[in-house]
Amino acid sequence: MKTIYKIIILYLISIGIILFVYQNIDAFSEKSKKFQQNILLKQAQVHFEEQINTRHWNASHGGVYVKPHDNIKPNPYLKDNILKVDDNLTLIKINPAWMTRQLSELLSSENFKFRITSLKPINPINKSDSFESKALKHFENTENREFYELIDNKFRYIGALVTKQECLKCHAAQGYKLGDIRGGISITFNSDEYNDIIKSVESQALSAKIIFTILSIILTLLIHKQLKQTYDLSLEVKNRTREINNTKNILQHVLDADRSFLFVLDDTQIIMANKTMLNFFGYKTIGEFSKNHEHISDMFESDDSKLYLQHFINGEHWIHYLQREQNYKNLKVKLKNNNIEKVFKPSAKEISIDNKILHIVIFDDITNELKQIEKLKKEAARDTLTKLFNRGKFQEILIQEMALANSTMQPLSVIFLDIDFFKNVNDKYGHDVGDKVLKSLSRILKENMRLGDSVSRWGGEEFIVLLQSTPLNQAHKIAEKLRLKVSEYKFDEVENLTISLGVTQYINQESDKTLLKRVDEALYEAKNAGRNKVIMK
Repeated sequence: MKTIYKIIILYLISIGIILFVYQNIDAFSEKSKKFQQNILLKQAQVHFEEQINTRHWNASHGGVYVKPHDNIKPNPYLKDNILKVDDNLTLIKINPAWMTRQLSELLSSENFKFRITSLKPINPINKSDSFESKALKHFENTENREFYELIDNKFRYIGALVTKQECLKCHAAQGYKLGDIRGGISITFNSDEYNDIIKSVESQALSAKIIFTILSIILTLLIHKQLKQTYDLSLEVKNRTREINNTKNILQHVLDADRSFLFVLDDTQIIMANKTMLNFFGYKTIGEFSKNHEHISDMFESDDSKLYLQHFINGEHWIHYLQREQNYKNLKVKLKNNNIEKVFKPSAKEISIDNKILHIVIFDDITNELKQIEKLKKEAARDTLTKLFNRGKFQEILIQEMALANSTMQPLSVIFLDIDFFKNVNDKYGHDVGDKVLKSLSRILKENMRLGDSVSRWGGEEFIVLLQSTPLNQAHKIAEKLRLKVSEYKFDEVENLTISLGVTQYINQESDKTLLKRVDEALYEAKNAGRNKVIMK
């Protein structure tokens, strides 16, 4: 073959390799972006599910009745929304839609908002905006039940509200049918952090492309030069041998620079691997690895999930299964060595070189990302200052414990407490000292809890304790013990503080609202009685 043809082929191969690597860099970049977007999506889904569960609870009870006040007024679009109990007590009915509206006004902030919306709202305030209209029309035309977009620095999400049996109690007369989609819950929150991460990913991808392009150009020019040096055959052979070795080293360095596991398969046999992979398994060369392991799949950890690769999946070798399913399933690989367990996202590309089929395989380490997702789920249920369960998590636990108490007929008691004259602490010593007091009190409460009991921060200086299998008289003793512990404790800078406590026992089949209202009244009586007291109600 003439040298000119060899040079043309060289440049074509170089361009092909560059394009192939660009494709993989772009794919990795897109996977990173998708992963970050999924974190935003998971946050929105958690908020949506919280609202759905709250609405379901409300609807399952046919709505709830509360006392009206300035912030809670009757729903003008709901029939029979006022209940006159007696001459001194009038209640208003809060249905799921009106409760969602009240919660959205209470909880929305500059960085987080949510609301109920519809294309044909009964309440004009719930009229959909352009994004919400697009999403709701999408629900009508598809089987999808959620829709989201990134708009500027906002992540917008809407989940469909599907008409269920309990909804028909109030809406059957309005033409609602089981399974109808009459609206959705729209959630909006700030995505600045996501945008910063995406910019960083794009910057790193561009840097990787530039570095690889420079290396490819250098390598191509070296080979080009070698091909032109035909005047001395022996020197050419010598130089070409050296250049080939240099080329292998450069390619190996490129592989070794990647933090992911990157290896090449000839059919199912590994013929090349980077140091990241070899170091994980404790080998220096691919030869040492091959002596002890015929296939890398020998070390795949087993898992009940079909999303984790095994040596054979339904009789098909994992590399062929991966090639076919990688674009359709969220496949993962679990590897373990020296008690270090990692989870990877696998991808593979089939190429043909000299009529030989090779598989270039990349295992991207997603262990930390999976841990971060799990961490975010746990943090969502915790108060950031005291690390106790927050109010939302307490409500979830309370509903579960009430159901358990109903089925087992075991007593369930609640202690509601707050710090006496806590405002004076903040005013006199500052909020930093006030935060230390709240942390110390949280520690005292946790240290004096029994197995199975839970303590949560209700808000501000208020805390609430849930006592399993505990009758009222025993709960009173526990509350007295807590009161004495706090009064005897020497808080930093503040020294002595006291708490007031209200105690009550759950009455079978009563609502959580009634239970919490009664214990709140008990706390109120304790404070009116001079504070530093326990009142049972």
